[in-house]
Amino acid sequence: MANSREGYENYRRLVYPKGAYVLHMVRQMMWDRQNVDERFKETMRDFVATYTGKVATTEDFKAMVEKHMSAEMDLQGNRKMDWFFREYVYGTALPSYSFDSSFEKAPSGDVVLKFKLTQSGVDKNFGMLVPIYLEMPNGAIVRVGSPRLIGNSNVEQTITLTGLKDTPRRAMINYYDDVLAAN
Repeated sequence: MANSREGYENYRRLVYPKGAYVLHMVRQMMWDRQNVDERFKETMRDFVATYTGKVATTEDFKAMVEKHMSAEMDLQGNRKMDWFFREYVYGTALPSYSFDSSFEKAPSGDVVLKFKLTQSGVDKNFGMLVPIYLEMPNGAIVRVGSPRLIGNSNVEQTITLTGLKDTPRRAMINYYDDVLAAN
């Protein structure tokens, strides 16, 4: 027979890691090549300064993320993060992703990346930015971009990587576990 302590343990095992993962996902969405983590750090500094000694709610945190969000994070065009909090904080759906890619050479000698990224196992309104990375010939990992996927859909793109002459070892998604997913 379960007691209240056992129930608390189950709750704690589910909620605390998910909260940390949500923070990680917000950080990864805020990342950009030029400023790296600065937007996320500023969001967290602002949150701490605003709520030190006060009770802060999930909605307070969401409002702070909205204050600092990038244009890329605005999936609904309303400067709100409702989509993300509905899916990952309040919801339980886990998307699945498949990714196929290949490299070619452009007439200029630049590398061309062709890919198809598919999101499945979600409802028609589930949206996410899914980061694509390249593993370079020297082993370095470089983020290329983050296509938007809404619902059970896919995106196919061909991108000329101007200035890149050496073919990467591979292209991959979710390299830093940027997105909580079933796979």
